Amino acid sequence: MQDSKLSNLPTLLGELKQARHRQILLLCGSRKWGIAQYKAIIRDNNALALSNDAQFEQAIWPQHLHQILGQEFQFVCYDGYSGIVPNKLTAAAGTVQAGGLLILLLPVLDTLKQWCDPALEKWLSEGETPSSSPFLVRLAKLITQHQVWLISEQANNDLPEHYIAPPTSLNLAPQAHSLASIIKWLSHKTAAPVLLSADRGRGKSTVLGLIAAHYKKQNIVICAQQRRAVQNSFKHLAIELGIPEPSMQQNSLHNLTYIPPDTLLAAQPDIDILLIDEAAAIPVPMLKQLLTCSPKVVFASTLVGYEGNGRGYTLRFQNHLQKHYPNYLSLHLEEPIRYANNDPLENQMRLLFALDSEYDAPSKILPTSIQYQSVARADLLNDETLLRQVFALLVLAHYQTSVNDLRQLLDSPSNRLFIATQADHLVGVCLVNIEGNLDEALATQIALGTRRPAGHMMAQQLAQLQGDTAFITHKGARIVRIAVAPTAQQQGVGQALIGFTMQQLRDQVSYFGSSFGAQAKLLRFWQKLGFEAVKLGYKQDKSSGEFAVLVVHQDTPLNIPAIRTQFKSQLFFDLPDLYLDLPWKLVYELCRTLPSCKFKQTTLRQLTYLANKPSTQQQIAPLLYDAIMTQPNLLSALINISQMRLILLLLQRHQPKELASELKIESKKQLQLVFQQLLSEVYAEITSTKRPI
Repeated sequence: MQDSKLSNLPTLLGELKQARHRQILLLCGSRKWGIAQYKAIIRDNNALALSNDAQFEQAIWPQHLHQILGQEFQFVCYDGYSGIVPNKLTAAAGTVQAGGLLILLLPVLDTLKQWCDPALEKWLSEGETPSSSPFLVRLAKLITQHQVWLISEQANNDLPEHYIAPPTSLNLAPQAHSLASIIKWLSHKTAAPVLLSADRGRGKSTVLGLIAAHYKKQNIVICAQQRRAVQNSFKHLAIELGIPEPSMQQNSLHNLTYIPPDTLLAAQPDIDILLIDEAAAIPVPMLKQLLTCSPKVVFASTLVGYEGNGRGYTLRFQNHLQKHYPNYLSLHLEEPIRYANNDPLENQMRLLFALDSEYDAPSKILPTSIQYQSVARADLLNDETLLRQVFALLVLAHYQTSVNDLRQLLDSPSNRLFIATQADHLVGVCLVNIEGNLDEALATQIALGTRRPAGHMMAQQLAQLQGDTAFITHKGARIVRIAVAPTAQQQGVGQALIGFTMQQLRDQVSYFGSSFGAQAKLLRFWQKLGFEAVKLGYKQDKSSGEFAVLVVHQDTPLNIPAIRTQFKSQLFFDLPDLYLDLPWKLVYELCRTLPSCKFKQTTLRQLTYLANKPSTQQQIAPLLYDAIMTQPNLLSALINISQMRLILLLLQRHQPKELASELKIESKKQLQLVFQQLLSEVYAEITSTKRPI
């Protein structure tokens, strides 16, 4: 190793520390050389290395981001030779303290276009061979265009002589103002929830510790997915009270106790105030449950970043609060605390991973002036403004978009992108993934469940429903995302964009489909476009609490009717158990378009008999169930309250007393009358001249 490569670094680090800034340092060269340089830089200082290479002493390659969040290091090294995973790299950047470096080990920048990044396979499907990585090409271009410190094995170093930044003083006023606002808010006996949001490094965890210090005589629980995430809150509580800081193994200090969310929900202890840190990393259904654990709850979380379901928090959980706690307190910390304003590392991460992309919505939409077009990956690579607008709209519209999706957008060869524009404004995005076109031998193995190759999610699920390999040997188009600008919604833009997309791909694929979190309104949207539900997932999404529904367009030569008939039997079988808590309106949307059969003559005779005389609930219930099972579209003919009652009582088998107020049933006599009325409505529809029986 040439010592001259590092000769100026100590001076720069001293100046960086004085400015309270952080910086990226690129080590471009061989892996062995880079490791040696890294060791020479850190010496015995506080450091974290992310690598899957054994040469890195005490390095980790975390599977989950919460394994490193909530910690601080002077030096953090990310071994690019282990693979550039955006979520992981941006999380690593979040642990660098003021005056520190994010050391990124990479090959020489000019070679990134041809470099075989081991992480690239994460964005490839079975049968795809990468030729290059547009994501890495963009990364190299942006790095060379902006001030990034660089030391190269093959050339002289590219370090500035000095690091000079305008002097800044630590501004704690915004933090103090937020703290005072929360304390005043919590002093009310019936305080609504508090939402404290911030970008990383703004001191929100500190605020939580200071809240505990202010209410030092009250029982306070702090909740997060990982104990290490709340250490900073414990630290500031200790400083404020003048007592020793607890170790990572201690879960209590004075009046503050750490309890993981699942343990808290199971134990349900008495709590005066509940503090929740990194709330965006907790599934939304669990956040809703945590609201019931204490009369006073503070949710704190990072909004710009890489937490797995941060958008679920901002889009879905805040909507829940607006509906149920409309007067909740929302505060946002702008000023950084852990480092000074205009921090180079923060700015670099935002630039490289489009973290600060803000969607530029047109003020007025004119549907007749909207244009539709396809966009190639090369177009995104060559038009940074378009790329950032596409990504910003995807983030805005979908709760699970992360920075990993930026790489997916650029590097997946099976992606197809279609957009809607008005003048220079992007108003809609449709992202499609081409699946299938695999050989028969592999298709047979997939159908038998002995192989599960990468990608082809929809094709594999469809094949495994009935062992039909045609879904894998044929090409299919899965619509991955459809995002429409808020100002353009409810104006037919999304429908028109999907129609344009299907028109462009119709000659290339045999079928179209999509998969999304099942909601009544969303399912109705797809049904209007000719898509039919063929499968409902068996597990709820951890973030949204929704079951995924798979839909396929009815215009296909493949055997969708057989799959739909099977789905009908499966759905009716699982409604009283697995899908017991599905909203009844969603059940209605799932059922009303299912295939119908002809009634048996014995069923018709029994319906006629019971409909024309006083009958018991026990006689009516099984006959009504059989009628709806035979012709699910009967539901559409019922009045709204009858639809609800039939679904909740017969299909999902809820007990009447559990939903008495919702069902508007207060006695056994009323229940009997309800069943008689349901029978009358169903029988009237069956015997109408409009319906074939």
